[in-house]
Amino acid sequence: MKKKRLRLARERQRRQENRETILHAAESVLLRRGFSEMSMNDVAAEAEFSKATLYKYFKSKAELVFEILVHFLEDMEAMLTTIRGQDKSARDRLHESLLAAVRFQAEKENITRVFVMDLSFMKLLQAFVADPGRTFSEAEKRFILKIKGRRRAMIDGVGSLLAQGVASGEFRPHDVPAAAAFLGSVIEGYFHEQFWNDEKADIAKDVRFMTDIVLRGLERRET
Repeated sequence: MKKKRLRLARERQRRQENRETILHAAESVLLRRGFSEMSMNDVAAEAEFSKATLYKYFKSKAELVFEILVHFLEDMEAMLTTIRGQDKSARDRLHESLLAAVRFQAEKENITRVFVMDLSFMKLLQAFVADPGRTFSEAEKRFILKIKGRRRAMIDGVGSLLAQGVASGEFRPHDVPAAAAFLGSVIEGYFHEQFWNDEKADIAKDVRFMTDIVLRGLERRET
């Protein structure tokens, strides 16, 4: 019995290691080529696995990319949670949150591009929302719901920070959920704009300007 448990434990560890290898390989391919140009053959070659082995872990390119995106959002959410927990003013934490979010997404530009620009991926998400009759795998449904949940958690986190600013008197009373959703849209809109801009962005300068515009609407008049 003990040998069987050890064997099963080793097998679980081996499968987890293989899964992580595949995800790292897929992220590398995604960063180089983007969602539309990425193929399962590319990922298999990058991971140095056979394509048959790859399909034992992920049934489609969409399923594989969904998991990468879930991890991407989880990492960003963890980073923003740390910033929100700092012993600083709501104003400073808001600025640092915007700066960290923009820099994080800029560092993984092709993953960000999947979210905001890639037509193939956007059509898949739109089909999930607008075409409930379409057949999706259980894994695809699960990952899309995870993505929506992680994005919602980040927006709620921004709302929590804004609410703290209202409670401390730094920010004027306002519609917190609407303001949080607006800030999320501002960041997404910023990356849409950058994809059409030939010049390299000065992120620190852009975020200072972004924060200044936002705070003019949030802060009390006397501030």
